[in-house]
Amino acid sequence: MGVPRGTTPTFTLTFNDEALDLTTATGVYVTFNDNGNIITKTGDAMTVGAKQIEVYLTQKETLSFSVGAVEVQANWTYSDGKRAASKVATVNITKQLLDEVI
Repeated sequence: MGVPRGTTPTFTLTFNDEALDLTTATGVYVTFNDNGNIITKTGDAMTVGAKQIEVYLTQKETLSFSVGAVEVQANWTYSDGKRAASKVATVNITKQLLDEVI
């Protein structure tokens, strides 16, 4: 199962690290990479909890992806200049018969 192009999915990234509290991060970023087509979301485009990030994509953004695997990774920074990142995961983007923003 995958995410059809042109839809408006909310991706939920969940972390199991007991010591992690993303609410203490000064910056949180989620990047999607489709063979060089890179979309990075931050700020109001996401909801950040202690161990979870919910990030929303628009119709236009998902239409920009090709059918197939798209990489996704979270990065976050702290006030002391430190930076951390998740492992790279993949999401499967599937075809759309109504291939336009509606």
